[in-house]
Amino acid sequence: MRKAVAYLVILFLSSGAFAQKTGLIEEVIAVVGDNIVLKSDLDKEFIQMQLQLPQYEGDLRCDLFNQLITQKLLLYKAELDSAIIDDARLEYEIDRRIEFYAQQAGGIDRLEDYLGIPVLQYKNEMREKVRNQMLIQEAQASMLRDLKVSPTEVRKFYNDIPKDSIPYFNAQVEVGQILVTPQPSKISDEYARQRAEDIRKDLISGKRSFCISATLYSDDPGSKTRCGELGEFKRGSMVPEFERAAFKLKKDSISPVVKSQFGYHIIQLIERKGNVLNARHILIRPKIVSSDYQRTIDELNGVIKMIESDSMDFCRAAQKFSEDEATKSNCGLFVDPAAGTNLIEVTELEPDVALQIEKLKAGEYSKPHSVPQMDGSVKFRVLYLKSEVAPHKADLSKDYQKIANYALEKKKQDTIDNWSREFKEQLFIKIDEKYAQCTAGKWQ
Repeated sequence: MRKAVAYLVILFLSSGAFAQKTGLIEEVIAVVGDNIVLKSDLDKEFIQMQLQLPQYEGDLRCDLFNQLITQKLLLYKAELDSAIIDDARLEYEIDRRIEFYAQQAGGIDRLEDYLGIPVLQYKNEMREKVRNQMLIQEAQASMLRDLKVSPTEVRKFYNDIPKDSIPYFNAQVEVGQILVTPQPSKISDEYARQRAEDIRKDLISGKRSFCISATLYSDDPGSKTRCGELGEFKRGSMVPEFERAAFKLKKDSISPVVKSQFGYHIIQLIERKGNVLNARHILIRPKIVSSDYQRTIDELNGVIKMIESDSMDFCRAAQKFSEDEATKSNCGLFVDPAAGTNLIEVTELEPDVALQIEKLKAGEYSKPHSVPQMDGSVKFRVLYLKSEVAPHKADLSKDYQKIANYALEKKKQDTIDNWSREFKEQLFIKIDEKYAQCTAGKWQ
């Protein structure tokens, strides 16, 4: 709970709500061309990063101050380059952020309660700040977009690392999965459909209220305690079948029974504001019984037998049978998002994945096992340990891609720093004397 509260504090500090609610007296601590750096901006960044990096080595406040100076330089560059953020793109980004904030706060109403103002007013107040952030990103991207590192640069970066500072990599593995959902029997599916139809008939006739029916019968644990209410959502937020039916409804009307991958839905429209709906639903899931689980396990064992008999390799099997879109397009293999490689440190794996592969040797498959889902359902999967690398110091032959990524990040930072050092000579820059020591090494 404390983590969630801390996260919301960070969220609203970074979004500007903090200054609004506390009435801070603004203090200008730097002037960069036509732009200023406010003490409140530095304070908000400092509080946020203190929570995220409690063991930061160095002067965090000074480093953040220099980052803010660089951002103002980049903003000025964007203005010189006549960079433009069109209104449609800006509105999309603002809406995306508001939607995320609302999810964290527990809905639009709770977000407005926290802000103390309507969301529409808050969107207007954050518009300039978001536009500036996007301009800064554009300016930075224009400098770094085509930046690459050659093998020679990667080798030099590695050789320049002091021997006692070469990073130590934990054990790494290449792991793949085939993930499938147990399917209900035809009898169970038909029973669920008929039950949904019966509930709908009672709702239409007035024998039942939607709220009580959702509370008593819905298989959606996230909404049943709220009379089935889902909260506001936009087009593209729900599965297509549900969305098509919901957007056809009029206020307070009830949909026909709608089938989706989750089961059978009965939907009632609460309110519509343009492309935003608030609706409630009752979900009736076909019951999955032990025989359905066993059938899924048997099917996965059959897939493994095909792979082991060389009638199908793991890549093709994952593409054909797995339901996880994120891995099936990569031959079933997980990807390290930071390095962009299939080799992943064991410490970065989900705990249940790490526990399963701990029992395997390279080239082996796990037994089919259940994977609980957030919505209360269960899927089954088989894991494949393709290869493993023991813990070791970074080595060019084993870790080229990771080292290349580090080298590229350093080259990007050096490019920004060098540009900043040269560009500042073209601008009027005034630093508050209390922060002059922060720029001594960086700007002189």
